[in-house]
Amino acid sequence: MREKRLDPQSGISIIEVLVVMTVIAILTTIAIMQLGRSKTNLQRQRIAREFKVYLERARFDSVKRRADVREINNIKYSDMSRIILTSATSFTSVTDLNQNGTVLNADGTVDAGDRRMVDFTDRTDAQIVVSDTLSYPVTILFNQRGHITATDKLNNPVNPVFTICSNKCTEASKESTVISVSTTGTIAVLNETPSSTSTPLPAPSPITAGTPKFNCYVLVNTNAAPCL
Repeated sequence: MREKRLDPQSGISIIEVLVVMTVIAILTTIAIMQLGRSKTNLQRQRIAREFKVYLERARFDSVKRRADVREINNIKYSDMSRIILTSATSFTSVTDLNQNGTVLNADGTVDAGDRRMVDFTDRTDAQIVVSDTLSYPVTILFNQRGHITATDKLNNPVNPVFTICSNKCTEASKESTVISVSTTGTIAVLNETPSSTSTPLPAPSPITAGTPKFNCYVLVNTNAAPCL
């Protein structure tokens, strides 16, 4: 009977095991990073959709009600629907939720029942940052024609560029969502953030009725450059 001998070269070496484990670790790390990136993008897109819907509702509500300035006891109050950016992580929508034809009380104050507050602090680390002011709140008013007016706390006109960025706005990223809001209230969604050199500055359009018009932009950006 012939004796069987083991081949000294058979089996798996320690080096081969280490190589396989290293490759698995690298692939796992990449998968986890991609998963976290996808989650961040989904959170950003969710905030973008939510913000867009509230803008559209406010515009529609003002147009439907023919909202304008009302005079109560010889004092003028705005009855227009609006979006108020109260902080970098929250905003308030004022629309005629109770369907009584106005957002004002008899004394001219805004009806609490017509306010809807949205605070996404606990849902995501995304932030809404206004490009040219730190004076919150920033108010976007829609008049009876659906046109907008954007002002800050001091009632100064605000350059209508808003950035929603994630990860505390510390890392640059090409992935972004842009919501463009014109002065007439038209809202459009784009997929790429224009570079700082290609983003058009708000500039007067051709004067047809004696009043200059400006373009409004809402930028929704993940991992954007530091938001100052």
